[in-house]
Amino acid sequence: MESVISLVDILKNELNWYANTIGYKSTAHLFCDEKSQKYVIVTVDDYDSPNLDKIAAMIMAHIEGDYIVIDGDNTDKPLYEGLMQAGIPREKIILAYAGERVPTSES
Repeated sequence: MESVISLVDILKNELNWYANTIGYKSTAHLFCDEKSQKYVIVTVDDYDSPNLDKIAAMIMAHIEGDYIVIDGDNTDKPLYEGLMQAGIPREKIILAYAGERVPTSES
């Protein structure tokens, strides 16, 4: 259970960094479902932004067992790189958006 807690803490710390470094004419909101360990950052463009998509999911991730699963990442600095810099081994990070799957005991 200890490894899950530290995975959550590191993931939330990295997601907070993204939520607080959003670009010009937009804001970001981090939503956390602690019970199911699911996390999403939603960006909302200002009303006068030229972007057509005013609201978009920037990053979606969740914890599954001893893995951080990144469901989607629409950033120019991929979340997995920040997680690795924070000490999470690459083999504990699953890029679901790239077709990676959480290993099973049969694998």
